[in-house]
Amino acid sequence: MMKLYSAILFLLATVAAPATAQDVSVLKSHDTKQPLEIAADHFELQQKEGRAILRQNVKVVQGGMTLTSEGMTIFYSAEQGSDLPTIARLDATGGVSLVSASETITADWGIYDVEERLITLGGSVNLVRGATEIAGARLEFDLTSGVMRLDSGQQDGRVRGTFKVPD
Repeated sequence: MMKLYSAILFLLATVAAPATAQDVSVLKSHDTKQPLEIAADHFELQQKEGRAILRQNVKVVQGGMTLTSEGMTIFYSAEQGSDLPTIARLDATGGVSLVSASETITADWGIYDVEERLITLGGSVNLVRGATEIAGARLEFDLTSGVMRLDSGQQDGRVRGTFKVPD
């Protein structure tokens, strides 16, 4: 059992820090200071609470990253004297998808903590990067360090993956 666990950790490390630049996640260098382009079928602003509620066909684009879901709550603060709010966090629910040039990640829910530069996805998580596919219950991606962690959340304690081997 320990050897299997070690093998899985090795494979995940390979995915998180592969040898070729083509296989590296572009999210590692994602600039969270870029503007957020937000669209949805329904938008509700709750100014006193410092949040916006978006429903149906929600799409958020920031640089080369696109986050889509059926619902989203955006938490923000507005500094006195400024016309622009500062977005701190986005909480996405229902059919969440995170797409970049290097990977596609789907999940049941997601949190993009803009201030902490941290993306957390949960539920039925599936990550596809090229020919590599990994599934688990909770994925955490640190945009500063580029470290990605995936937990199984299952009784057998396993993260499952399919990895392409070199020719």
